[in-house]
Amino acid sequence: MEVTVKKIYAETLERHQIGVRQSVKDGLRYAREGKTKDFNAVCDRLEKKYTNVKV
Repeated sequence: MEVTVKKIYAETLERHQIGVRQSVKDGLRYAREGKTKDFNAVCDRLEKKYTNVKV
């Protein structure tokens, strides 16, 4: 049972990390394309969104 729980947790954590990485890449792309006025605003938004996210 404990091994199953750890496996599910690891898989969930990995999916979450992939989502965060993609969001960061999207934010950087938007900044490069000029779709955002302030790169720091993108970083602040991502930090606020993911700082205390429960997995």
